Amino acid sequence: MLTDAVAAIAAPAYVLDQAWNARAWNAQAARLFVGWLDGQNDRNLLRYVFLSPLARKVLPDWEKRARRVLAEFRADSGRYLDDAQLKTLVEGISQQSPFFARCWQEHEVEERAGGERSFDHPRKGRLRYEQVAFTLASRADLKLVILTPRSARRR
Repeated sequence: MLTDAVAAIAAPAYVLDQAWNARAWNAQAARLFVGWLDGQNDRNLLRYVFLSPLARKVLPDWEKRARRVLAEFRADSGRYLDDAQLKTLVEGISQQSPFFARCWQEHEVEERAGGERSFDHPRKGRLRYEQVAFTLASRADLKLVILTPRSARRR
């Protein structure tokens, strides 16, 4: 049912669980997020951002964006800090990415408020979107993220 609801959204959209695993996404999101939501990839957003070489190419200003993603994750996961799955996730990425380990120790927190998101798509070039995120009323552990296309010119 969740998959059908996300598929009905015209813009790229996906749902994250408390460990930031994608639980549902639409075809538009799969086309946008090369190396994450397309093909047979790991569906965890943190592992994609910090461990996938493709993410470093797709996400402009990767280091700044990675720090922001982690700060947003920390804000989201604050109520689940004792969760074994989250601890295992953080420990695993910390072992594989010294940059992640350093950023995790900085304890930055930022709400996932949305805003402009840019991507350097390997086939379509620079793409710009406005991101909005919603906590699902029936499942507080799930977050729906929608990216609406932005025009090339600012208004």
